[in-house]
Amino acid sequence: MLRAKVLVGGLLMSVASVSMAHADCGSNDLHEDMENLKTEMKSLSFNIKRGDYEQAEERVDAVLEILSDARDETPYLFEEKGLEGQELEHRQADYQSVIDDTIAAFESLDEALEAEDDTQVKALLKEVGDLRKKGHRAFKADC
Repeated sequence: MLRAKVLVGGLLMSVASVSMAHADCGSNDLHEDMENLKTEMKSLSFNIKRGDYEQAEERVDAVLEILSDARDETPYLFEEKGLEGQELEHRQADYQSVIDDTIAAFESLDEALEAEDDTQVKALLKEVGDLRKKGHRAFKADC
């Protein structure tokens, strides 16, 4: 019985500490934008797999709006590292450049969806995935 209580107590403490660490990242608008983006991307992928390009185009519009909002945010990593001045400006410009490239890829994806060009849609989804990885490697904090 005591062993079960210790196990449950340890599990609760682990979950609480993960929640506390995650709360720092989750307390900013960029985190919320990225969570919304993840949701829209899953739905977009599902729409494309089903061949529902009209609905996919609507998802792209939502993604573009989220990315536009996220462009003006500062990644939590920059705060975590205490970046200021010229270094912060340089890293923020790098971040915005990746967001701009991602916006351009989604605009091209929107055109490919409208034209129902399956080959181009697949190529652009790969590009979007590559840009996502690039952004996460460079700007995502461990939280």
